[in-house]
Amino acid sequence: MADGKVLTLYVTMPDMVRVGHRMAVDDFDCDDNGIVGSRDYDDGVDKPIVLVCKKSYDIIEEAELVIGQGLLMEDIYVDINLYHLKAGSIISIGGAEFEVTGPCEAYRYLYAIGPELPELLAGQRGLLLEPVDYSTIAVGNEVKVIKEA
Repeated sequence: MADGKVLTLYVTMPDMVRVGHRMAVDDFDCDDNGIVGSRDYDDGVDKPIVLVCKKSYDIIEEAELVIGQGLLMEDIYVDINLYHLKAGSIISIGGAEFEVTGPCEAYRYLYAIGPELPELLAGQRGLLLEPVDYSTIAVGNEVKVIKEA
């Protein structure tokens, strides 16, 4: 399997900046509480990291829809298609490792963007990840599949 690269990283800014504002960043740290510095960091609620593959935006573009990158609410955006991975698979991004916990199936908000989006992206909206080995992740980091479940 080919390796990929991180194209963009996003952090949802804490209340002190602008509630819910998502900002592209060059890097971020993550640990078992999520993305360090994110609005939801260490709030006691389990919020996995969302990885979206370029494939999702390709599907949208092929349908001749226009939406801005980041609107799929990804934390990590990569150039490799990883949607074949099942829960229990392990991927590395830079020096960090993540377990895939399943597909991201939060589609409801997509109806407001385009009523056809949920159907178009079924099974290809993103992957939910839990960090298992922590490190800084940066744009340009290599993405590798360590283990397929």
